[in-house]
Amino acid sequence: MHSELFVVSLFMPMILAQIPVLKCPNVKVQQHFDLAAYLGKWYEQEKYPLIFEIGGKCITADYSKRSDGKVEVFNQMKNILTNSVSSIKGTAELASKTGEAKLSVTFNTPVTVTSPYWVLSTDYKNYAVVYSCQTVVGFSAHTAWILTRDQHPSEDFINKARQVLKDNKINTSFLFKTDQKNC
Repeated sequence: MHSELFVVSLFMPMILAQIPVLKCPNVKVQQHFDLAAYLGKWYEQEKYPLIFEIGGKCITADYSKRSDGKVEVFNQMKNILTNSVSSIKGTAELASKTGEAKLSVTFNTPVTVTSPYWVLSTDYKNYAVVYSCQTVVGFSAHTAWILTRDQHPSEDFINKARQVLKDNKINTSFLFKTDQKNC
């Protein structure tokens, strides 16, 4: 039942999201983005609250290159009550032809939803700051993630990532820590 709710709620990650705003802000994304260096496993450390992650811990995202040039997305989490694992697959592709870190992500669900996935900053080896904002029915909703390569990273990388959000005038007080213990 919990895994079904997890999957169903993924249909509308931007509609049900996160933090409503009147207008999507102008943000600076990573330039000269190296998609190949970005591939691999990332651990979610902090994020804006997401309805589809309620009761989730040990959240990861794994990105791998497909033969058609697109990126396979595999997101996974563990339920804090049942310890059951839920996952969802999707596809990402670069939305920008100018080398900016702007991607579009579509998840394999009965209702196709494509969302922006913008990497504001990454050093590829330690941390990434991801932001998404989308206008739906006259309002905008945005979310942010701090991802790391290490499941238990140095606080220095978390602080650096938070500073990227602040530099883009994205409120860090809405960030929630993701439990990465006892995974």
